[in-house]
Amino acid sequence: MQSITIDTITEAVINHGDRGKSHPRLYDIYTSLVRHLHDFVREVNLTESELQQGRNFLNQASHHTQEIPTGEIHLLTDLLGISELVELLHDKHRGTESNLEGPLYVPNAPERQMGDRLGIDAEGDSLFLSGRVLDLNGQPIANALIDVWQPNSKGLYDIQDPSQLPGNFRGRFKTNKSGKYMFETVVPLGYKVPSSGPSGELLRLLGRHPWRAAHIHFKLSVPEYTSLTTQIFIAGDPHLDSDTTFAVQSAIVQLQKHEAPDELKAHNQSKPFYTTEFDFVLKPATL
Repeated sequence: MQSITIDTITEAVINHGDRGKSHPRLYDIYTSLVRHLHDFVREVNLTESELQQGRNFLNQASHHTQEIPTGEIHLLTDLLGISELVELLHDKHRGTESNLEGPLYVPNAPERQMGDRLGIDAEGDSLFLSGRVLDLNGQPIANALIDVWQPNSKGLYDIQDPSQLPGNFRGRFKTNKSGKYMFETVVPLGYKVPSSGPSGELLRLLGRHPWRAAHIHFKLSVPEYTSLTTQIFIAGDPHLDSDTTFAVQSAIVQLQKHEAPDELKAHNQSKPFYTTEFDFVLKPATL
């Protein structure tokens, strides 16, 4: 009979089964995870009480809430830097940088036309965002599908805010034959990640702030090119250097303010507004 001791339990767990014959990649991940977890338990001399606290935390993180209807597990991997690390490991640095999807993406956003407004927010400062989708040689990519979502000027997404209609500040656009896209939105506000649940409590216990730098999310897809999920950030945001999901890379845009009467009239605006441009570069699917 096998004798399980503090020195043999790790290998016993790893070798319990067919040792990767059925699913080699899963077994590689499982083996490394078990070794690291067991080393962690030994290193911190984890107690039964602390283990139970960890179980309770994960149970609570899996529950759905108004702030995050899908549960907090996705948010937790973002806050631990795991999500961004995976992006950095697999981004080959050709084309526009990939970045986090985040826990607040909703599929099947409303289809919108070139120049449409992304959402309704009477108090927000209008932002006209445009650019092109290009290949690695700088040639335009027509009919690229651009899926956009962002918070409003108060830092709230539609699924978090009952005052917003479903689909507010979400939309899907297609580029024209010149690879161009253009839409009207509002300048997004940096916001605190949902903090009423266990992830927020963890941040408080660690003395970490919950702020995300102001950003807009994008998903781009087109046949024969690698799909891209990314974010662009707003220059001047106070949390660019300390975003709580560690997601700020180099996709940072400067906003240009417009307040001259002729500019207001040309853009049908009654108060100052902003413009900015950002070009996306997609990699061929073969790379």
